[in-house]
Amino acid sequence: MEAELAPAIDPLVPTAPLIGSLRALHEPHRQLQISFSTEGLGGALRRLRAGDVSLALCLLLPDAPEDVMATPLIRINLLPVAAGNPLGTLGRPASRVDLEAHVQLVLSDPASRDGPNYGLTGSAPWRFVDLGRRMDFLLAGFGWCRMPEHLVQEHLDAGRLVRLKLDDDTRGNADPLTIYAAHLADRVPGPTGRWLLSDLAARLAD
Repeated sequence: MEAELAPAIDPLVPTAPLIGSLRALHEPHRQLQISFSTEGLGGALRRLRAGDVSLALCLLLPDAPEDVMATPLIRINLLPVAAGNPLGTLGRPASRVDLEAHVQLVLSDPASRDGPNYGLTGSAPWRFVDLGRRMDFLLAGFGWCRMPEHLVQEHLDAGRLVRLKLDDDTRGNADPLTIYAAHLADRVPGPTGRWLLSDLAARLAD
Protein backbone atom coordinates (compact mmCIF):
# COMPACT_ATOMS: atom_id res chain seq x y z
CA MET A 1 0.00 0.00 0.00
CA GLU A 2 1.19 3.52 -0.78
CA ALA A 3 2.57 5.60 2.08
CA GLU A 4 1.12 8.69 0.43
CA LEU A 5 -1.61 9.43 -2.09
CA ALA A 6 -1.06 12.60 -4.11
CA PRO A 7 -3.86 13.24 -6.61
CA ALA A 8 -3.94 16.26 -8.91
CA ILE A 9 -7.52 17.49 -9.04
CA ASP A 10 -9.14 19.75 -11.59
CA PRO A 11 -11.31 22.45 -9.94
CA LEU A 12 -14.28 21.29 -12.04
CA VAL A 13 -14.40 17.96 -10.15
CA PRO A 14 -17.44 17.92 -7.79
CA THR A 15 -16.24 18.19 -4.20
CA ALA A 16 -18.93 16.31 -2.25
CA PRO A 17 -18.40 12.82 -3.76
CA LEU A 18 -14.63 13.28 -3.56
CA ILE A 19 -14.88 14.08 0.15
CA GLY A 20 -17.13 11.04 0.63
CA SER A 21 -14.63 8.72 -1.03
CA LEU A 22 -11.67 10.14 0.89
CA ARG A 23 -13.55 9.86 4.19
CA ALA A 24 -14.27 6.20 3.46
CA LEU A 25 -10.61 5.66 2.55
CA HIS A 26 -9.37 7.43 5.68
CA GLU A 27 -11.33 5.28 8.15
CA PRO A 28 -9.36 2.04 7.62
CA HIS A 29 -6.11 3.78 6.60
CA ARG A 30 -5.58 6.59 9.10
CA GLN A 31 -1.80 6.65 8.56
CA LEU A 32 -2.18 7.27 4.83
CA GLN A 33 -1.01 10.77 3.93
CA ILE A 34 -2.95 12.75 1.34
CA SER A 35 -1.33 15.60 -0.59
CA PHE A 36 -3.74 17.48 -2.84
CA SER A 37 -2.73 19.43 -5.88
CA THR A 38 -5.64 21.51 -7.19
CA GLU A 39 -4.73 22.59 -10.69
CA GLY A 40 -6.04 24.96 -13.33
CA LEU A 41 -6.73 23.86 -16.88
CA GLY A 42 -3.94 21.63 -18.15
CA GLY A 43 -2.12 21.63 -14.82
CA ALA A 44 -3.11 18.13 -13.68
CA LEU A 45 -1.80 16.56 -16.88
CA ARG A 46 1.48 18.47 -16.56
CA ARG A 47 1.92 17.29 -12.94
CA LEU A 48 1.16 13.73 -14.04
CA ARG A 49 3.75 13.79 -16.83
CA ALA A 50 6.33 15.42 -14.55
CA GLY A 51 5.99 12.51 -12.12
CA ASP A 52 4.81 14.76 -9.28
CA VAL A 53 1.56 12.78 -8.94
CA SER A 54 0.46 9.29 -9.92
CA LEU A 55 -3.22 10.08 -10.36
CA ALA A 56 -5.16 12.97 -11.89
CA LEU A 57 -8.89 13.79 -11.91
CA CYS A 58 -9.15 16.19 -14.78
CA LEU A 59 -10.33 17.33 -18.18
CA LEU A 60 -8.37 16.05 -21.17
CA LEU A 61 -9.02 18.41 -24.08
CA PRO A 62 -9.56 17.75 -26.87
CA ASP A 63 -8.75 14.04 -26.28
CA ALA A 64 -6.76 11.83 -23.94
CA PRO A 65 -3.09 11.74 -25.08
CA GLU A 66 -1.48 8.44 -26.06
CA ASP A 67 0.81 8.26 -23.03
CA VAL A 68 -2.12 8.45 -20.58
CA MET A 69 -4.64 5.83 -19.52
CA ALA A 70 -7.93 7.63 -18.90
CA THR A 71 -11.25 6.39 -17.53
CA PRO A 72 -14.34 8.62 -17.86
CA LEU A 73 -15.79 9.46 -14.44
CA ILE A 74 -18.54 12.01 -14.98
CA ARG A 75 -20.01 14.36 -17.58
CA ILE A 76 -20.46 17.97 -16.48
CA ASN A 77 -22.95 20.39 -18.02
CA LEU A 78 -21.77 23.96 -18.58
CA LEU A 79 -24.46 26.63 -18.26
CA PRO A 80 -24.15 30.21 -19.59
CA VAL A 81 -24.87 32.46 -16.59
CA ALA A 82 -24.63 36.06 -15.42
CA ALA A 83 -25.57 38.25 -12.46
CA GLY A 84 -27.04 41.74 -12.71
CA ASN A 85 -26.32 41.74 -16.44
CA PRO A 86 -28.58 43.05 -19.25
CA LEU A 87 -28.01 39.79 -21.13
CA GLY A 88 -30.37 38.12 -18.69
CA THR A 89 -33.26 40.47 -19.44
CA LEU A 90 -33.23 40.48 -23.25
CA GLY A 91 -36.42 38.47 -23.49
CA ARG A 92 -34.90 36.48 -26.37
CA PRO A 93 -31.81 34.35 -27.01
CA ALA A 94 -28.62 36.43 -27.01
CA SER A 95 -26.84 36.81 -30.34
CA ARG A 96 -23.12 37.15 -30.99
CA VAL A 97 -23.61 40.93 -31.32
CA ASP A 98 -25.27 40.99 -27.88
CA LEU A 99 -22.39 39.07 -26.31
CA GLU A 100 -19.72 41.25 -27.92
CA ALA A 101 -20.88 44.15 -25.75
CA HIS A 102 -20.16 42.28 -22.53
CA VAL A 103 -17.08 40.82 -20.87
CA GLN A 104 -16.73 37.05 -21.06
CA LEU A 105 -15.00 35.52 -18.04
CA VAL A 106 -12.82 32.73 -19.42
CA LEU A 107 -11.01 29.97 -17.54
CA SER A 108 -7.63 29.52 -19.22
CA ASP A 109 -4.46 27.45 -18.99
CA PRO A 110 -1.75 29.65 -17.44
CA ALA A 111 1.02 27.72 -19.19
CA SER A 112 -0.56 27.86 -22.64
CA ARG A 113 -2.11 31.28 -23.15
CA ASP A 114 -2.05 30.87 -26.93
CA GLY A 115 -3.62 27.41 -26.79
CA PRO A 116 -7.16 26.50 -27.87
CA ASN A 117 -9.94 28.70 -26.48
CA TYR A 118 -12.77 26.32 -25.68
CA GLY A 119 -16.14 28.06 -25.39
CA LEU A 120 -14.75 31.51 -26.22
CA THR A 121 -17.41 33.70 -27.82
CA GLY A 122 -16.54 37.33 -27.06
CA SER A 123 -13.65 39.29 -28.57
CA ALA A 124 -12.39 40.83 -25.29
CA PRO A 125 -12.31 38.07 -22.67
CA TRP A 126 -11.06 38.41 -19.11
CA ARG A 127 -8.91 35.37 -18.42
CA PHE A 128 -8.80 33.57 -15.06
CA VAL A 129 -6.67 30.70 -13.83
CA ASP A 130 -8.61 30.29 -10.56
CA LEU A 131 -12.19 29.03 -10.84
CA GLY A 132 -13.14 30.45 -7.43
CA ARG A 133 -11.88 33.91 -8.37
CA ARG A 134 -13.87 33.80 -11.59
CA MET A 135 -16.97 32.92 -9.55
CA ASP A 136 -16.36 35.97 -7.34
CA PHE A 137 -16.30 38.27 -10.37
CA LEU A 138 -19.33 36.55 -11.87
CA LEU A 139 -21.41 37.01 -8.70
CA ALA A 140 -20.25 40.65 -8.52
CA GLY A 141 -21.88 41.27 -11.90
CA PHE A 142 -18.78 41.40 -14.11
CA GLY A 143 -19.72 39.87 -17.43
CA TRP A 144 -20.90 36.33 -18.11
CA CYS A 145 -19.42 32.86 -18.53
CA ARG A 146 -20.18 29.18 -18.82
CA MET A 147 -19.99 27.45 -15.44
CA PRO A 148 -20.44 23.83 -14.29
CA GLU A 149 -24.06 23.23 -13.34
CA HIS A 150 -23.20 21.75 -9.94
CA LEU A 151 -21.31 24.93 -8.98
CA VAL A 152 -24.01 27.43 -9.95
CA GLN A 153 -27.30 25.62 -9.25
CA GLU A 154 -27.54 27.01 -5.70
CA HIS A 155 -26.95 30.54 -6.98
CA LEU A 156 -29.54 30.04 -9.73
CA ASP A 157 -32.11 28.81 -7.21
CA ALA A 158 -31.42 31.80 -4.95
CA GLY A 159 -31.69 34.29 -7.81
CA ARG A 160 -28.08 35.45 -7.52
CA LEU A 161 -27.42 34.22 -11.06
CA VAL A 162 -29.62 33.86 -14.12
CA ARG A 163 -29.22 31.32 -16.89
CA LEU A 164 -28.72 32.96 -20.26
CA LYS A 165 -30.39 31.88 -23.45
CA LEU A 166 -28.05 31.84 -26.44
CA ASP A 167 -29.01 31.63 -30.10
CA ASP A 168 -27.69 28.88 -32.37
CA ASP A 169 -24.75 30.99 -33.55
CA THR A 170 -23.42 31.59 -30.03
CA ARG A 171 -24.28 28.30 -28.39
CA GLY A 172 -21.14 26.64 -29.74
CA ASN A 173 -20.29 23.16 -28.50
CA ALA A 174 -22.90 22.64 -25.81
CA ASP A 175 -21.88 19.02 -25.14
CA PRO A 176 -21.04 18.18 -21.51
CA LEU A 177 -17.37 18.05 -20.52
CA THR A 178 -15.92 14.73 -19.39
CA ILE A 179 -13.90 14.44 -16.19
CA TYR A 180 -11.39 11.57 -16.35
CA ALA A 181 -9.40 9.57 -13.88
CA ALA A 182 -5.99 9.48 -15.50
CA HIS A 183 -2.58 7.95 -14.91
CA LEU A 184 0.48 7.44 -17.07
CA ALA A 185 0.27 4.26 -19.12
CA ASP A 186 3.49 2.97 -17.58
CA ARG A 187 2.70 4.00 -13.99
CA VAL A 188 -0.37 2.29 -12.54
CA PRO A 189 -1.71 3.63 -9.20
CA GLY A 190 -1.23 1.49 -6.10
CA PRO A 191 -4.03 -0.32 -4.24
CA THR A 192 -5.36 2.74 -2.37
CA GLY A 193 -5.31 4.81 -5.52
CA ARG A 194 -7.25 2.12 -7.38
CA TRP A 195 -9.72 1.81 -4.50
CA LEU A 196 -10.28 5.57 -4.48
CA LEU A 197 -10.99 5.59 -8.21
CA SER A 198 -13.44 2.70 -7.93
CA ASP A 199 -15.31 4.25 -4.99
CA LEU A 200 -15.40 7.71 -6.58
CA ALA A 201 -16.72 6.30 -9.86
CA ALA A 202 -19.52 4.53 -7.96
CA ARG A 203 -20.48 7.73 -6.12
CA LEU A 204 -20.49 9.83 -9.27
CA ALA A 205 -22.63 7.24 -11.04
CA ASP A 206 -25.42 7.57 -8.42
